[in-house]
Amino acid sequence: MKNNQIHKAIHNHIGEERVFSKEEERELITKLENNQSVRTKKKWLPEVLGWSLGGAAFLLMFGIVGSQTGLLSFSGDRQPDKLDISLLEEDKSHGLEDMSEEQREKFESIQPKTYHADTVEDALKSLPFKLTLPETIPFEAKFTVEGINDWHFESNTDGKDISVDFRAIDNSGSFILIQAVDFEQEFFGDNNQEEVELKKDLTGKLEMVEDGGEIRFENNEEVYINIYFHDAENRYITRKILIDLANQMIE
Repeated sequence: MKNNQIHKAIHNHIGEERVFSKEEERELITKLENNQSVRTKKKWLPEVLGWSLGGAAFLLMFGIVGSQTGLLSFSGDRQPDKLDISLLEEDKSHGLEDMSEEQREKFESIQPKTYHADTVEDALKSLPFKLTLPETIPFEAKFTVEGINDWHFESNTDGKDISVDFRAIDNSGSFILIQAVDFEQEFFGDNNQEEVELKKDLTGKLEMVEDGGEIRFENNEEVYINIYFHDAENRYITRKILIDLANQMIE
């Protein structure tokens, strides 16, 4: 190998423009002749990029497939587009065993499909809308899931006409019942209702009765919420409690 070829080979492999000592030159020549030299920076960089881009593409594809199959999720805290029944258990105790096929079909056409959740967290995650339950209530109790209804009438095919009920009850029999619905309802007999101001410029309709009261409002997510408060022993200021519970559910 001629000197100019040797130097050219050395500079191509090392990628540096500097003078080498005789000892360094002999060592590099030996490596070149044995084909054991280190790869050039120009050759190494595209390989690194190739592997990196390939790995990124694989992770992206895996993430997309995973998010569609439930293995992974890129949605963070987003709610599902429709009721996620994978977190729920269907209630099949309708007492349909003694009905004829015709009766069963008629019954199922006018009744919602009911589901139960093991935890409040699972119920909230399954809903196609975001819902926040009050953290502070007037007695020592925790909310439980009463049920989730999918109103699957013939006109409803999007899986989004959903209602959910939560209840918290104390030892005296007082309780709070919260119902959230993502479709508009009609109510009759609203003459005794008072319009009250809530936070975020929202308003609610408050109705008082002898042993409690009810407040209804629509939150910023277009979810209609009814809160019932039953005061078994008339120990509480129901009006104040209902307004406070409603405000806690508004984000």
